[in-house]
Amino acid sequence: SYHTVVCLDVLIHYPQDKVTDMIAHLSSLAEERLILSFAPKNPFYVALKQIGEFFPGPSKATRAYLHSESKIVTALKANGWQVKRQEFTATQFYFSRLLEAVKGSG
Repeated sequence: SYHTVVCLDVLIHYPQDKVTDMIAHLSSLAEERLILSFAPKNPFYVALKQIGEFFPGPSKATRAYLHSESKIVTALKANGWQVKRQEFTATQFYFSRLLEAVKGSG
């Protein structure tokens, strides 16, 4: 086990049902802190992703899964985590939600 487990730019490769399992697995490895990023799902990013699918190219970013933040937080809470900090990163073609969760009660 580890004090802190970091999972950056990985969850975009998993559908929501697998993300819940992944968070449970990462939780089994982390003792105090879990830091993870995901592509947030909202109407704007869903539309942007759909537009991007019309333009194939070297980037496979359009194959990324978007995730509901509330479902990610629910999975974290179900595994004994409490979100301590959150950040958002965005550039022209990259957007990511970053959450830091710590062990704690509801």
